[in-house]
Amino acid sequence: MARRAVSRDDFRSFFAFHAFAAELNKNHDGASRLLKLFTSSRDICDDLLDLWSERAEALGPETVGGVLNPRVHAVADGDINYDHASAFLHALLKTLDQTQH
Repeated sequence: MARRAVSRDDFRSFFAFHAFAAELNKNHDGASRLLKLFTSSRDICDDLLDLWSERAEALGPETVGGVLNPRVHAVADGDINYDHASAFLHALLKTLDQTQH
């Protein structure tokens, strides 16, 4: 199996970083919501991570960041709620698909 461009650890680190930033900004509820996604991200299936990796690599960091960062802030602010990191990733992939067309 080829190494994916964006690993499970990369994806998990993203949630951890934003949870830490939310905590620093005294957004304890936001940090809690992001840590919930961080914890559940270890259970994302490999096929979904492979799809994410392919999209992220094809679209590039600016496009992906332009979709990813506002969505993470919406989670931290409580505007969007996901029960699991895979639901977050499915929604993110759907949005990325829409930006391609």
